[in-house]
Amino acid sequence: MKKTLQLLLFIPFAAITIFIIILIAEQFGVFTFIGEDYDTSPPTGQLHVNGSEIIMEQGNVNWEVKDGEFFKKRVEDIKAFAFAQKEKIDIPSGEDIGFSYLANGTVLEKEITAQLWNNNKKESISIEDNTLHLPSRKGTIILEINLVAEQGTVQYISTITFN
Repeated sequence: MKKTLQLLLFIPFAAITIFIIILIAEQFGVFTFIGEDYDTSPPTGQLHVNGSEIIMEQGNVNWEVKDGEFFKKRVEDIKAFAFAQKEKIDIPSGEDIGFSYLANGTVLEKEITAQLWNNNKKESISIEDNTLHLPSRKGTIILEINLVAEQGTVQYISTITFN
């Protein structure tokens, strides 16, 4: 009877001790299965041009990083924002280029659209299997790609010069 009582008293003590050890270990990064911390920032947009990967600048962003907590960015003048970028992209006229995004978390139910800005006119371009089908013309244009996902929206902006 005495051993049974000791065992019954030991079980809650052992359970509480193990739980406290897990919480302390989690705080020091030993393992993170309790309340895991994921990077839920907006995805990075990449163009794939002639074998190189070019990171696109994020324009307007409205992205939920945690329940009810949003990362927001507002660009008033897209044209000025695009032409102020350091990285200019030169590609042959009419060439197709790839697009992908690097998501740190899961992006569900995504929709991707693409547009070209030329002299303040927007022209939709097709995007199939992460490939942008660009028109055959010469000159400098602004490429805008919009990602719409369950977490929100991200606008990617780059300046492209067709040779």
